[in-house]
Amino acid sequence: YIKLLPPGFDQKEFGGDTEYAIMFGPDVCGSAVRRTHAILTYKGKNLLINKNVKCETDNLSHLYTLILHPDNTYEVRIDDKKIESGDVTEDWDMLPPKKIKDPEQSKPADWVDEAKIPDPEDKKPEGYDDIPAMIPDPEAEQPEDWDEEDDGEWEPPMIDNPEYEGEWKPKMIDNPDYKGPWVHPMIDNPE
Repeated sequence: YIKLLPPGFDQKEFGGDTEYAIMFGPDVCGSAVRRTHAILTYKGKNLLINKNVKCETDNLSHLYTLILHPDNTYEVRIDDKKIESGDVTEDWDMLPPKKIKDPEQSKPADWVDEAKIPDPEDKKPEGYDDIPAMIPDPEAEQPEDWDEEDDGEWEPPMIDNPEYEGEWKPKMIDNPDYKGPWVHPMIDNPE
């Protein structure tokens, strides 16, 4: 990538931390980072484009172009083919948001945002907890060479019980007090 430096910079002091106005070009760091950097400096902050702009990763040379238009639009081109475009004020976080969450408002304590609740009429069937999760395999047979003196009393292996339905939970019903998801009111940003 290249850095376009602001007027008045000292060439003798140039280094990695030198201020720049624009940084633009491909950034390929192994397989983790493969993108085209488009960083604009605004009010002392380096702002990376919010979009993931692709870059070429083959072994050929490519021409990267960044065009900034007077109407605050831009284009990113690779080999003179437009691969990205948009509005500078929308694709970089230069301006504060037009609307913000009203700091004077918060979700009411009695707001109900659970759409479903356990049915209070649904009762656990009698004997439900008596059904074991595992049962002895009814098809298992004691091996012919089993010796109770040496091996102890034979017990069949345990298998999942087809009648076991898991921990009992009441069915869920629509919550009559449900008000929907709470949406934080927005106000004009005073900045």
